[in-house]
Amino acid sequence: MGFLCRSVLCLFCILASDFKILHAQKLEKLVIGYPAPVASLGLIDVTRKAGLFKKHGLDVDLVYIQGSPILTAAMMSGQVPLSFLGGAAIVASAVGGADTVYLGCAINTLYWRVFSSPEIKDVADLKGKRIGVTTIGSQEDSVVRYLLRERGLNPERDVTVVAVGSAPTRLAALSKGFVQASTFIPPQDIAAERLGLNVLIDMSKLGLYNPGSCFASTKTYVRNHRDTVMRVMKAFVEGLRFYRDNKEFALKVTADFAQNRNVDVLNSTYEIVTRYQDRVPYVNMQGIEFMLKTLEVRDPRAKTFDPANVVDSSFIRELEKTGFIDSVWKN
Repeated sequence: MGFLCRSVLCLFCILASDFKILHAQKLEKLVIGYPAPVASLGLIDVTRKAGLFKKHGLDVDLVYIQGSPILTAAMMSGQVPLSFLGGAAIVASAVGGADTVYLGCAINTLYWRVFSSPEIKDVADLKGKRIGVTTIGSQEDSVVRYLLRERGLNPERDVTVVAVGSAPTRLAALSKGFVQASTFIPPQDIAAERLGLNVLIDMSKLGLYNPGSCFASTKTYVRNHRDTVMRVMKAFVEGLRFYRDNKEFALKVTADFAQNRNVDVLNSTYEIVTRYQDRVPYVNMQGIEFMLKTLEVRDPRAKTFDPANVVDSSFIRELEKTGFIDSVWKN
């Protein structure tokens, strides 16, 4: 009897082991790109490290490709099937004829801040100065040029826009005087404030919308991998709830993701990000319309482009209609 029990137990262990191996084999490998190690995009890493992608059968690798335009180009070429990003690059590529598309956005409010050297007190003082952006053609590049035009400066003639790189690099360049202004989001905007840099424009007070912390892909990939994309979007929705409910975990992951371990900065960042995150992550069409306005000078085709052509809300709409989103946020 003892031998039989041991045999059954042994068989059970083998079967359990085989089940785990089989389960692991069933996970679909998926690469998701992101353009900057900033806190507003940290949700993607929190979702991954919380195991929410695996919950939906996905083994996700995050790939950092600096700058939204370069990441978008990689996605268009098929190197990266999905991206987690925001802003003008996806819209600009669609205006240019690509089949890029936004699927859902966690943040739709434009809440960036433009910081300047202490001696720059007004936008007019930027005339003849250098403004740092990630890359030419990036989201902040387009938005900054739009805001300068709105305030009477010609961004092509009155200032010099310089491609500096990531937010930490731009912050260093601004603090050392290599550039006289740049745009930041958490946590670098908080760090800029603490360095005594001047808040030149607080975009959160302008009532502007912007696609931020968004999943994007191509219509071709979505059409051929609809089940995979749906599972990504389910994890996305669950990640929003998990991020809000697990502050300590989110802060720890964000510290690594954003390469910032200042507790005060991270806490302030968390409060800002959760303040602007939407529970139902639709793409706000006003944000797409604003992006098109920022692109009009560079590409006249943006004036007649239909915003609906760069948005696929079918996944979020289905998750809302079936009650999935309500079930995530209940209690």
